[in-house]
Amino acid sequence: MRGLRTWRGSVMALCVAVALAGLTASSTLANEPKPETASAPPKTAQSSYKPYFVEFRSRAAASYGHMYVIYGQLNGRGEIVKSDIAGLHPAGDANDCDNCSVITWTLGHLLFVPSETGASDGDLEEKYVTARYRVMVDAATFKKVSAHISKLKADQRVWHALLHNCVSFGNDIAGSMGLKTPTFIWMEPKDYVESLRDLNGGKPQKPLRFAAPTSASTDKPPVTHFTHSQTSGAVSGAAR
Repeated sequence: MRGLRTWRGSVMALCVAVALAGLTASSTLANEPKPETASAPPKTAQSSYKPYFVEFRSRAAASYGHMYVIYGQLNGRGEIVKSDIAGLHPAGDANDCDNCSVITWTLGHLLFVPSETGASDGDLEEKYVTARYRVMVDAATFKKVSAHISKLKADQRVWHALLHNCVSFGNDIAGSMGLKTPTFIWMEPKDYVESLRDLNGGKPQKPLRFAAPTSASTDKPPVTHFTHSQTSGAVSGAAR
C-alpha cells in the first residue's frame, strides 16, 4: 500500500509539473511581439477636378431665339482660357454685323438655305442668354466631343427653320455625349435647353467667367477655335 501511494503521488506531481510548464509556455507566447504584417499602401484618391466644359445655351433674339454650344477649357480658378462655339444658323449671320441673315432666315422657313456653324451675332453677350446647361468633362471625353463637333460642323451645309435647325444640331451633340435628350425636339431653344437640363438632373448654373485678356486692347472675351487660329469675338447684337 505504501508503494502504491508513493506511485500515485509521483504521477500527480508529474501532472502538475506538465500543467505548469504548459501555462508558462502559453504566457510566454502571448507576451511575445507578433510579427508585423505589411500594411496595404494608402489608396490615392483620384481627383474629381475636370478642366473642360460643354455648355448648351439658348439666347434671346428678334424672333424665337437661338441655341448653340460653347465648349472649352478652364484654368485652376474656373475661368475660361480656351473656347469655341458651335451652332447651326443661316449663312450671313456673322458675329460682327447686325441682322445680316434676315433674308436667308426668312427664306429658311420655306426652303433649305445655306448655313454656318460658328459663332453668330450675340452668342458671347451674357445679357442675351436665357438658359444654360453646362457639363464638366475630362480630357479624354472632351477630345471625343470636340472631334464629333468638328465633323458635325463640316457636314452641315443647309438650315431649315423646322427640319434642320439649331435645336436639332445641339441635340445631336448632346446625344453623342450620352446625355438624355428630349423625345420631342420641335421646341424653342430656351425650352429645349431647360428640358435637357431637367432630364439629366441639372440645376440652374451661374455663368463662367473668361480669364483676364492678355492684351490691353482686347475688351471682349476671346473665342479660340480649336481647329483654327485664335480669334477675338467682337459680338454686338442679337440676330434672328
